[in-house]
Amino acid sequence: MGLEEVLAKLSSVEAIKAAFLLEGEFYDEVVAEEDSVTESFTGMPLVNKALEEVLKRKAAVCIFCTSAFEAPTDHIMVMEDVCGNRVGHDVPACMADDFKDDPSIFWLCDDFAMYPDKADMLDVMMVMLPQKANSIGESEGVKDAVLLYPATTTDILLREHFGISPNEPGIASAIIAFNII
Repeated sequence: MGLEEVLAKLSSVEAIKAAFLLEGEFYDEVVAEEDSVTESFTGMPLVNKALEEVLKRKAAVCIFCTSAFEAPTDHIMVMEDVCGNRVGHDVPACMADDFKDDPSIFWLCDDFAMYPDKADMLDVMMVMLPQKANSIGESEGVKDAVLLYPATTTDILLREHFGISPNEPGIASAIIAFNII
């Protein structure tokens, strides 16, 4: 399969409203914008390991999807201290029961747990992790597919370029990157 077939496959997924190939100068602009985000919304330093993994792939597609698309099954946003110790993490819905009764957790919000006894908060950073993309694979002629939900500024750039209203409720942008088999 070629890239057009991959786009067609992704476009056929009910939770995906649109899919577009990312390439050339615009792809470079998207990467530069995403890479320029070095602080989380809380002002904490941000390390974007998801972007690092996207850049290791040969092809990338932008999708606009609903929350029904590939809900995370593992952590995709974690807090780490400078030694790499995990001191907090998001809690995907499928893992909520694993953490709900843990007395060592301080809940920053409904889906983000923190372990305040594990690190000095002055040495903590947010780390965005890639999510394995399951909507495409070897049957579509690709492998190693990863998913990144971009920062707000990158989302706006993608929406403007592809003509997706920023006011459309329940639609998020995402980048799926992969290697062609």
